[in-house]
Amino acid sequence: MKWFIYLYPKKWRKRYGDELFELLNQTDCSIKVVIDLLLGIIDAWKIELHEKEILGFRLSQILLLVSSINVYIIYRWISLREVIFLEQAALIIAMLAFLLSVSVFIVSIFQEGIKKAFSANSKLAKISVGLFGVYALSFTAFLVLAN
Repeated sequence: MKWFIYLYPKKWRKRYGDELFELLNQTDCSIKVVIDLLLGIIDAWKIELHEKEILGFRLSQILLLVSSINVYIIYRWISLREVIFLEQAALIIAMLAFLLSVSVFIVSIFQEGIKKAFSANSKLAKISVGLFGVYALSFTAFLVLAN
């Protein structure tokens, strides 16, 4: 059960990790404890992602803006019955975002090193995660339009 500690964000682990480790040593393993740990992990990551900033913007704000733009475009183009063009545009945006995400991640690996790139502590790794979020939103928009 102690491996749950490693699922928390790094800042959280530095501040509370030892305390949680001691608490888990004194606690028996039960479904309630596991569910409580999982809810704590989700909450810690929600706070961590809300506080992350990329180029002066919070990651949550960037994803909200991209999804709002996608919803507006879908609403606008569906009313005009130009769905085929919109499907193609959403797919192109998704593929470009994926390509940029992978490219930035590879640059991050070469510039920062493998360990730091996978830990998402560098700005390039954070940008890569943000671009992957754009990819996910755009690809979801494509799938909605295709059906």
